[in-house]
Amino acid sequence: MGEENISWKAGKIIYKVGDEPDFAYLLTKGEVEIISDKGTRVGFINKNEVFGELSILLNTKRTVTAVALKESKAFLIPKKNLLNDYNKTSFFIKAILRSTYMRLTNLNSTIKSDLKSLSKKV
Repeated sequence: MGEENISWKAGKIIYKVGDEPDFAYLLTKGEVEIISDKGTRVGFINKNEVFGELSILLNTKRTVTAVALKESKAFLIPKKNLLNDYNKTSFFIKAILRSTYMRLTNLNSTIKSDLKSLSKKV
């Protein structure tokens, strides 16, 4: 199985909310913006960072949109390969990843409710 790379021009949507996750990506050049389902910028992916893995590991559709901010390249990580590697991982690493994902999910909910309560006070 050969290594596969992909490239995007600035402004290209890599995936959007609701898409099926076929790949995760290791960014090798450029910058990617992560946007929530409400259109809010929630993060950036820089060179040598992985993105798109969460929906594969949680077995969900994409919950965010990823857009190339500048000309970008990435190494494709097929869903099957990611799941195979994940399934070979020790119980402890899986537990750490699970709790990290849960904290991120809870933090996202907490931020939303904090922002709502802040806007009511203003």
